[in-house]
Amino acid sequence: MLRTYHNAIKKTTLAGPTYFAGFLKRFLKLIETEEYTNSKNFYVLVILTDGCIHDMKETSSLMVQLSYLPVSLIIVGIGDEDFSDMHTLDADQKILTDPSGRPAARDIVQFVQFKDF
Repeated sequence: MLRTYHNAIKKTTLAGPTYFAGFLKRFLKLIETEEYTNSKNFYVLVILTDGCIHDMKETSSLMVQLSYLPVSLIIVGIGDEDFSDMHTLDADQKILTDPSGRPAARDIVQFVQFKDF
């Protein structure tokens, strides 16, 4: 996996703004379909990002929805940008809630900064 990442990152340019909600909606829709819901699969989504999220309310709402499904997310921060939103999503210090106050069923996000490893 690391070799694939290293090869891909050489050909990739990361730029903002950063929006997670669009692909999270597609991911949620995919795993909520009957075909996936009735399977015994567990899903892991790896997200590479280079900055703060510009749609945090919608993203946190989707993360709370995803927390009730067999899903985990790994968010990898690349570079030295502001990753405070990622720490909020990681929910190590405080349970993630959606904008209406609904708490996540469990902590499904792990955030790591690539430079630390």
